[in-house]
Parts: sequence; C-alpha cells; structure tokens
Amino acid sequence: MALALNRQTYQAIAVGIAAGLLSGFFGVGGGFIMVPLYVLWMQVDQKRAHATSLLAIIPIATTAATSYAIQHEVDWSAVILVLAGSVFGAKYGVHLLGKLPLRTIQRIFAAVLILSAARLLWSATPHQVFHGLLADILLVTIGFLAGVMSGMLGVGGGIVIVPALILTSGIDATMARGTSLAVIIGTAISGTRSHLKRGNVDVHLGLVSGIAGIPAAVVSSVLGTTTSDRVAVSLFSLILIAIAVRMMRSSSH
Repeated sequence: MALALNRQTYQAIAVGIAAGLLSGFFGVGGGFIMVPLYVLWMQVDQKRAHATSLLAIIPIATTAATSYAIQHEVDWSAVILVLAGSVFGAKYGVHLLGKLPLRTIQRIFAAVLILSAARLLWSATPHQVFHGLLADILLVTIGFLAGVMSGMLGVGGGIVIVPALILTSGIDATMARGTSLAVIIGTAISGTRSHLKRGNVDVHLGLVSGIAGIPAAVVSSVLGTTTSDRVAVSLFSLILIAIAVRMMRSSSH
C-alpha cells in the first residue's frame, strides 16, 4: 500500500508540473493535460478526474495570474465581467456533467476548438466586435460558456477565454492570457465547490498536483510574457487542434 501511495503521489507531482508549464505560457488552467493523465496514466475515474483537475488548477492559475498581474498584463474590468458569467457557468457545467453523455459534450467543444484555432492561425490581430453595453454582455457570455466547459470537462476554461478575448474583445494575446488566468481562479473555485458537494474530488491528488505545479507556473509565466504574440498564438492554436482531435477520438469509443 505504501509503495502504491508513493507511486501515485509521484505521478500526481509530474501531472502538476506538466500543467503548470502549460498554464503560465498559454493562459490556461492545465486541465486539458491533467484529465487525460489522471485517466490514462493514473487510472482515475473519468468524472472524478475532471473534478480533481479543477482543484489542482486553483493554486496553479493563482500563481500564473499573479505573475502576469505583476507585469500589468491583466485587464481587470474584463476579468470581472467574464468571471460573472463563468462562476454560474461552472455550476451549470457540473450539473450537465451528470445529465448529458460525455460523448456529446466532447464533440461540441471539439468543434468549437477547431474553429477557434483556425481563426487564430488565419489572423491573431485583436478585433473588437461590439462596444459599450453589448461588449460587456459579450464578455459575460464568454465567461458563461467557458464556465460550462470548466464544470463539465475539468478544465479552467482558458482554451475558450483566450481566443474569444483576442477575436471578439480587442485584447492582445499576452493580456488575454493574463486575463484568462485571473478568471480561471474564480471558475475553478466555483466548479470545485460544486464537485466537492457531490463527493467527486480526490482532494489528495488535487492538492499534490496543484502545489507541484506552482514553480512550473512561475517559470512558464515569465516565458509567456516574453515570447512574441505570433509565436505563442500559433503554438496555442496547434494545442487547441490537438485537444479537439483527442476529444473526437475519445467520443468515438
């Protein structure tokens, strides 16, 4: 038992480090790498992996967001509006996780990710679609959709927030990543609370992965704020496509 526990702890540490490295550089929570590693490498139940990932995201995203904020790369007004939608979206996503077939959820989001990636690869120039009240409503809507994804799939929502901010709200790529990370903190907390009430979270694994990811998030945040937007966005788009392909493959089994 002790050997098994130690092995699992080491695996959780490795998972957290991987998530931390991706989080700071791309402005995401890292759940898209943690969930498959929990399931495929550590044999954690699929839905339990989603819930546990959200707990691990909290310290990782907090660390990365702090690094961006220190360098003034967070749009706090956008954070408030996106977070207003994401907190409720995360709760609704947790509810949907128990109602909708995971296959349907994966296919829907895979399509969204591919479209977002294609648009970013075509042009990553910040573009603002609406102004005034409509712009605020759009930010809340973006947050809600990201929150739903977070609650259902155990991700922070950054893979939706970052491209949406760039393509619809006129925020440059670096600030979009910092803003996304700040939002992810609240989204992950909301989703984690809902999952805890349902007993879905493996607290030990989540805390080990989250704490292990902190140093990696610091390093990747520095890299994220010093890398050119074009390079970062191109790499991010390729990751979105890879995630979408994995989702489609999972949904076909």
